[in-house]
Amino acid sequence: MISLRGNAAFLRGDTLLMFKYLRVSVTDRCNYRCIYCMPENGICKQPHDQIMSYEDMFLVISAAVETGVEQVRITGGEPLVRAGIVDFIRDLSLIKGLRDLALTTNGALLGKFAEPLKKAGLNRVNISLDSLNPATFRHITRIGNLADALAGIDAAFDAGLRPVKINTVLIPGINDHEILDFVDFAVNKGLSVRFIERMPFNSSEADESVRFISQEAVVQTINTRYRLIPVAEQSFGPSTNFVISGTDARVGFISSRTVPFCHLCQRLRLTSTGALLPCLDSDYGIDVRGQKKEEIKVTIARLYREKMSWNKQRACYAAAFDNSLSKIGG
Repeated sequence: MISLRGNAAFLRGDTLLMFKYLRVSVTDRCNYRCIYCMPENGICKQPHDQIMSYEDMFLVISAAVETGVEQVRITGGEPLVRAGIVDFIRDLSLIKGLRDLALTTNGALLGKFAEPLKKAGLNRVNISLDSLNPATFRHITRIGNLADALAGIDAAFDAGLRPVKINTVLIPGINDHEILDFVDFAVNKGLSVRFIERMPFNSSEADESVRFISQEAVVQTINTRYRLIPVAEQSFGPSTNFVISGTDARVGFISSRTVPFCHLCQRLRLTSTGALLPCLDSDYGIDVRGQKKEEIKVTIARLYREKMSWNKQRACYAAAFDNSLSKIGG
């Protein structure tokens, strides 16, 4: 049992200084095997009885919103492979005080789910897309079909899940030659593409397997064809955003290695097995399965104080709750 002592201000409803953004991994399963996310043969999946029920996840999410969380993002693995996801989204959309409900997906199943998700109350989607070349896409995902992902993007637009954002992890020698192709795609579609620096969890910075393309290098490439104009917008995410001059498209950068953002982070994560994590780049977390709502709220306050005490300026990548991003929701 967690003590309620020392939380008087929090329990009075003071939510000014608290997490604002919660990522929820609803499953560790995925229909892809992306080379930067999991081994070729997949991961050792959690038994079904270890995966949180939707009811238990709802309890944690509603408690988090009551502590000050305003944005919730549903992730996986691939969240659309879990049965009942549309009904779960419908339940979440009814939580009072939740300003933004989003979902990250690889897009392969969006052709089927985009419209039902929108009707259920989902606001928007981010779609992971690491190549616009079918062969390269297959290489990165190992088993994916580019046509399915592109159809999912179109379905998201048709359903009104906007803004549509594309997340792209650039890998030297594999897809880094596609930078301008992605920006052209964003301009033609009127969407946002966000370039993500590859994170070297549990690896040496010198390890060839985790080489990355820096934000500076990407910007230099984009500037050969387009002009980027910085935009200021309220968001609790890590992206630095720009509008492409003369268009409705945007470019964002999530650059944990060259433009660290740890000092600005207000994120909390819930894993599919019930651990609340205050930081992706840490092995610290608290299992909240079995806790009542008030206990969960106190746990969240404790995690926030713990995170703030670190005064973290940048990720070290030496320790993570789990080295498979599919298990902690990215």
